[in-house]
Amino acid sequence: MRLIVTTDSHGRKGRIFDIAERHIDNMDLFINLGDCNNGRDLEDAKLFFGSKLKIKAVCGNCDWGSDLPAVERFSADNAQVLMCHGHTLYVKHGLEMLEQTAKNCGADLVLFGHTHTPYYHYENGLHIFNPGAVQDGRYGIVDITPSGIICIHANI
Repeated sequence: MRLIVTTDSHGRKGRIFDIAERHIDNMDLFINLGDCNNGRDLEDAKLFFGSKLKIKAVCGNCDWGSDLPAVERFSADNAQVLMCHGHTLYVKHGLEMLEQTAKNCGADLVLFGHTHTPYYHYENGLHIFNPGAVQDGRYGIVDITPSGIICIHANI
């Protein structure tokens, strides 16, 4: 299963479109980790790409009034994924709370944004991945395979 992971577009809708268009034929799920112009960037992408673009999203600290959850857990093939923007888990002050939350819910992969800084770490069965900010031209590709999880930082 291939996930395209985005966060922190802050109104740069064109970059969301560029990423989606690049991967529309080779992704299973488009993940957004918040701060996407109160969801308008994603809504416009859904209208343009239609049912070909399957989106799963959480809200960020700049998504005022959003009805999206701040944290969500889901299954992707053989992996448990925890996704969040990160502001409610104070990721700008360290990743301890993020890691503990992921461990408590049995996650294999945790995806977060908020810091705008690409990050990847693997330890004790947990992949921790921040794709970096779309506003800076960064996003992530995550492949979940029977052999394991592969996280890749990418640029537009």
